[in-house]
Amino acid sequence: MWAYLTQHPDICGADEKEVGYFNFYNPRRHSGEPPPVESYAQHFVHCGAQRYALDATPTYSYGGKPVIDAVQRILERPKIIITLRNPVDRLFSAYTFQRTLGNITGLRSFEEYLQICESRKRDGSDLVPRDHFHGLYIGYYADYVGLWLDAFGDDLRIVFVEDVSRDAYHVISGLFGWLEIDTEALSPADLAPRNKTQHARSPRVAQAVFALKRSTERMGLIPSRLREPLRTAYERVNAGSAPRLDPATRRHVEDLYRESNTETARILVAHGYRNLPDWLQTSAPA
Repeated sequence: MWAYLTQHPDICGADEKEVGYFNFYNPRRHSGEPPPVESYAQHFVHCGAQRYALDATPTYSYGGKPVIDAVQRILERPKIIITLRNPVDRLFSAYTFQRTLGNITGLRSFEEYLQICESRKRDGSDLVPRDHFHGLYIGYYADYVGLWLDAFGDDLRIVFVEDVSRDAYHVISGLFGWLEIDTEALSPADLAPRNKTQHARSPRVAQAVFALKRSTERMGLIPSRLREPLRTAYERVNAGSAPRLDPATRRHVEDLYRESNTETARILVAHGYRNLPDWLQTSAPA
């Protein structure tokens, strides 16, 4: 979504994809006073006459009322886009992503990862920043989607990942129409899949490579023209086949999310959403 939206000439992306400023208003992630808003504005100083400035930080979505209140107070009338994906697939993707980054090198399987996430949920420690085990927590959409819809109304759009995968041009053109900017600014060729996770053969190699990547990028040591060739070279060496989700495990995770999905469907229908994806249609009220 970030790559698609920032191609539009009326949309200026921040100088980094996930700025994270409003996370400072989430008491489960930070304590103390948030940084001055001027520090947030610095991420957009390069923007010119574009109609919109874009911050794409997924962690805002489950930040609760404190984050929502801060967004309303500081940004006045922003447009909000929240993307939702089948939470079972989203959780499995979170596991493969963290494994690829080398953040969970001690785990041998998704089942081990899930067991830790479930334990964290039971003891209330399922949202600890940077511990990489809040993947299960995020998929309980009913805990936060309604808060955003109630707060922003017509200034918010829910987008389903399944719709983007099926017809990205239709979805993105619809968003441009909602934003009242040129709906023909992009062609289908501009909307190829982006940022697909490559499963790492060796998590420890991935851990070392991504640590080096973060440190060199912070110091500005890698010219932008070299980033893609380096990424390709890394994938050639350490990208492997992603594991498959065991059917029995999938059914278990579906059961974990069943009640939340039912409530999420009810909330969305109440706010006018009708064409729900399959994982919500089975939960939608009659």
